[in-house]
Amino acid sequence: MKLGGFGFIEDYEKICEAGFDYAELDLPEIESLSETEYSAFKRRIGKMQFPILTGARLFPITDQTFFQEEFDPETLRDYVERTCFKSSGLGVKRIIMGNGKARWQSLPIEKSREDRFVRFLQMICDVAAKHGQELIFEPLGPKYSNYINTLPEAVQLIKKVRRENAFIMADLRHMVWSGEAFDDLLTWSAYIHHIHMDYPLSYPERPYPSPEDGYHYSTFLKKLRDSGYQDTLTIEADIPKDWKKAHDQAIEAFQY
Repeated sequence: MKLGGFGFIEDYEKICEAGFDYAELDLPEIESLSETEYSAFKRRIGKMQFPILTGARLFPITDQTFFQEEFDPETLRDYVERTCFKSSGLGVKRIIMGNGKARWQSLPIEKSREDRFVRFLQMICDVAAKHGQELIFEPLGPKYSNYINTLPEAVQLIKKVRRENAFIMADLRHMVWSGEAFDDLLTWSAYIHHIHMDYPLSYPERPYPSPEDGYHYSTFLKKLRDSGYQDTLTIEADIPKDWKKAHDQAIEAFQY
């Protein structure tokens, strides 16, 4: 598997120097770059030759949005176009949609509103496909969202989207908070195209994995290996003060 570190543009070189295989950066930050800033960052990437394979937090939205009566997916098309264009130009192959607060709603959701959400995801997939990207939909634990909390729920949603570049991901934290069995990694392996990990038992803090935290990461990682997964795994945690130390402690914790 390729091990990535999540951060922001200012962290790019630090993620590389710490020993990660790739960076996962914040998509709204990339979208907000001016032409001058974007060109400068592309030069940095060209100099470092260090890949940015995944982009996190597709939308800069922090309140209930997607299931509101007045929500029109087309109002976000231009944003999606800019985000996919800019991020693909930096090498990003997978755009991740979590945005739990934006999809937090009273359940059950009216079918008409869910149908509209499906059309929204189809629009994102169609734009992403033009740029050679996949949409990765993230199931989130109940502290983060009350809509699509588990892998099978995410798979059922992706089946409705019916796009070849629509997939899901698994996040250790959210599986733990949802009480989801790690065997689901085996059951739904064909749909899983990305992984997130951090120390899963704290909230809202998201520390880096460490041998001292006492969590047995090997249980999750063994199921992942048994599923045949061989692709990207990002440590999506709070930005560390010492990237090298955080990387090395995580590697040690994963061997425990």
